Amino acid sequence: MSAEALDIDAGKSLRSEMASARRRRTLKFARELALHPSFTIGATIILVLALIAAFAPWLAPYDPNKNNYRDVLMGPSSTFWFGTDGFGRDILSRVIYGLRVSLMIGLVVAVLTGIFGTILGTAASYVKWLDGLLMRMLDGLMAFPGVLLAIALASALGPSEMTVIIALTVTYTPRTARVVRAAVLVVQGMQYVEAAKAVGAGHARIIFRYILGNALSPLIVQMTFVFAVSIIAEAIMSFLGVGPPPPAPSLGNIIADGRTYIQEAWWVAVFPGLVIAVAVLGLNLMGDGLRDIIDPRHRSER
Repeated sequence: MSAEALDIDAGKSLRSEMASARRRRTLKFARELALHPSFTIGATIILVLALIAAFAPWLAPYDPNKNNYRDVLMGPSSTFWFGTDGFGRDILSRVIYGLRVSLMIGLVVAVLTGIFGTILGTAASYVKWLDGLLMRMLDGLMAFPGVLLAIALASALGPSEMTVIIALTVTYTPRTARVVRAAVLVVQGMQYVEAAKAVGAGHARIIFRYILGNALSPLIVQMTFVFAVSIIAEAIMSFLGVGPPPPAPSLGNIIADGRTYIQEAWWVAVFPGLVIAVAVLGLNLMGDGLRDIIDPRHRSER
């Protein structure tokens, strides 16, 4: 057998071993996730809430926007499990549809901040002359309290779901970009990145294969945090009237409707508030579990 054929066989064998090693790492990571109690509980909570939101038309017992003045401010009962509001609308149905809106907004904001944060953070760390410019611009945005900045942007653009998504994406992208920048700076100093540069690998190959592939772990944890905070921020904005406009149900405007009747009809505000708390708890548990598995030092320090 010629030397060239031996080299080809050795290359194929090396690639096969590398692919097998990647599969083993993936299976190990999946097993650790499945066995981690915090992640498992959090993921179960979010999965249940996501299924409820996805099947809202089939699970909601009533039309969430239909007024029924014969049943105004009815307490929780076998007919209305969560009671009714000041217009006789079923709170359970409105909470189910409101959960749908909140999870959708939170997910879209988390994905968009992940994309834009990755682009900005990678550009700032990889292109040295952009670092100072981009980071000072992002620092300027971070100087404003997050929710106040989102409220100001939403007030300028007008109340709607898209407005909330834009406002929260602008608000939380700088924080995500900082996380990605720090992770990329660490990976850039690794020997395998220097070796890739030495053998003449292109910038795109270095960034996407060697840097981002090994710097995404902190980003994933950060996205769970952004998801949770976006749900709370959307509820605050809807409560203040700059979120999705009524009569479309969102958890925030359901709570806003209930503030007028908080003493005589506590259920109007309490049940959507509990749903927000459960959703945020599930996301925080997922984030804690991911952080423990990705960086075991956090687990040993606690």
